Amino acid sequence: MKEIAMKYLERLVLEQLSKSDLITKVIELQHRDKEWFDKYSKLYNSKKESEVHFKETLKLHEARFEELFKSYSINQSMAEEYKRVANLKLGNSFDINGSWIDKIVFVLKEANRPLRSAEIIDVLLKNDISFRTITNKQKGMSTHLTKALKYGRIIGTKQKGQNGYVFSLPE
Repeated sequence: MKEIAMKYLERLVLEQLSKSDLITKVIELQHRDKEWFDKYSKLYNSKKESEVHFKETLKLHEARFEELFKSYSINQSMAEEYKRVANLKLGNSFDINGSWIDKIVFVLKEANRPLRSAEIIDVLLKNDISFRTITNKQKGMSTHLTKALKYGRIIGTKQKGQNGYVFSLPE
């Protein structure tokens, strides 16, 4: 209600002012509005400039991130390759190109316990592609186990009540 009364009074006051007073009042309002508009324009332009600057900075950071991520990926793959080569040279890794006897010894070494030939075959099936191509796995493994026993690389012990041997590494 108070607002309606103020509007009515303002209108009455304005109607009673002279033409020159009204013109000065309009000029004052225009001047005030111009200052506000200038401030608003400056603020709007600075926000636009900061937004453009922000987008440019964001693009630079995204490009840098991609570059670093690629570099990190390359370094990780190189580190994995070096680690694989070092493990192969130290005998800590499964060498796909190694001899069958080396593969059997490696499986026993990693198991850290005596294994039956069926358990060795299961491990080789999971880890060696060339072993999967052998049609009769038990016969194929038997010859290599016999060679490993002959060369003294592994030890075969017979258990009572079971067929076959349990293979382990020599002490």
